[in-house]
Amino acid sequence: MNERNSNIADVTIHIHEAIDTDRRARLRHSLLALNGVHAISDPNGQAHLVVVRFNPEQLASDDILDAVLGTGLHAEMIGL
Repeated sequence: MNERNSNIADVTIHIHEAIDTDRRARLRHSLLALNGVHAISDPNGQAHLVVVRFNPEQLASDDILDAVLGTGLHAEMIGL
């Protein structure tokens, strides 16, 4: 039986620093490695915003922010 999980949420993270393509790729890789993260995007090409699609039954939005902060970036959650 193939069950489809409908419990998917998005969280938007605002990154305070300007980050280059390499650092953004490393951040993306780190976030995708978290259990429960399904996708990462930057809305309308805005490099200072990251939208993370995740399963809140597997991961809390605070854990995603902590992962971003753990890379040395300054950031805050601005939307869920």
